Amino acid sequence: MAFAVPAMTALKAAAPIISMGATVLGAATQATGAVAQGNTQQAAYNFNADINERNAKVAEQQAEQLVRREEEKIVDFQKDFRKFSDSQSQAFRYNGWIASEGTPLKVALASAQEAEEEIATRRYNAKVSAGQLEENATQERMQADLNRMYGKSASRAGKIDAGRSLLGAAADVARIRMFA
Repeated sequence: MAFAVPAMTALKAAAPIISMGATVLGAATQATGAVAQGNTQQAAYNFNADINERNAKVAEQQAEQLVRREEEKIVDFQKDFRKFSDSQSQAFRYNGWIASEGTPLKVALASAQEAEEEIATRRYNAKVSAGQLEENATQERMQADLNRMYGKSASRAGKIDAGRSLLGAAADVARIRMFA
C-alpha cells in the first residue's frame, strides 16, 4: 500500500496536465474538421458554379444555333416560295391569263404578302426562343455567382467554427489550471 500512495499523488498531479492535453487535442481535431468541412463545402459549391457556367455557355450556343437554323429554314422557304410563285404564274399563263395584271396579280401579291408574314413570324419566334435561352444563360450565371458566394460563406463558417473550438479549449485549459 505504501506504493499506491505515491502513485496516486503522481496521478493526481498529472491529471490536470493530461486533461489540458486532451482538451487541446480535442479542440485541434474539431478545428481541423471544421476547416476541412468548410473547404469541402466550398469545393462542392465551386463545382456547382462551374456546372452553372457551362450550362450558361450551352444555352447561349443553343440560342445562336436556333437563330442560324431558322435563318437557313427561311432561305429554304424563300426558295420553295419562288418555285411556287413561278408555278402559279406559269399556270395563269397556261390558262391564257396575263400573270402581271388583274386577278393573277392580286393572287401573286397576296401570296407574296403571306410569304413575307410567314418569314417575319419565323424570325420573331426564333428571336423569342433565343431570348428565352439567353435568359436561361443569365439565370445560370446568377446561380453560379450565388454558389460561389455560398462556398465562400461555408469556408468562412468552417474557419469561425475552428476558432470557436480553439477559444473554447483555451477557456477550458484556463479553468483546469485555475482549479488544479
